[in-house]
Amino acid sequence: LSVIDRILGLAERHVAHAVLCAGDLFDDPDPGAEWWEGLARKFQQRSWSDRPVFLLPGNHDPLTLTGVYSKSHPFRAALPAWVHVIDRDDFSFELAGGAMLYAAPCRSRSESGDLARTLLPERKAGDESIRIGMVHGTTFDLPGHQMNFPIGRDVAELKGLDYLAIGDT
Repeated sequence: LSVIDRILGLAERHVAHAVLCAGDLFDDPDPGAEWWEGLARKFQQRSWSDRPVFLLPGNHDPLTLTGVYSKSHPFRAALPAWVHVIDRDDFSFELAGGAMLYAAPCRSRSESGDLARTLLPERKAGDESIRIGMVHGTTFDLPGHQMNFPIGRDVAELKGLDYLAIGDT
């Protein structure tokens, strides 16, 4: 939780337009109340209205029907309106300056699909907007190592993203 304080403090000091948390904030899809209540308090202590925070479910804390990121979990009710949980596969959000965020959550602990390839829409000709993608996964390929949520090295370019924020490895 002290790391969250430092990150949010840096966002304030550097006047960040948004904070992207790319998964694995928790080690389990349904962490103990001391963890999610503590994180919710860290957000409640700030009075941000023009600096959204985005929480992406990762492979350790995937989006499940009853987990911490589900709409019925008390964690969601404790979050300020400017904290957004990415709970749709087609998540998009217009950021300051017309930039767009596209993201997709992990829905399980392990998968062989590339979530970055599911980000929509692809850039159209003449689209000069800043496009940011956010997924949780792995970008390396080691012989004999099973990749979990692999992210293709070419996917940011294929999807027309200016930046791809990733969590995991």
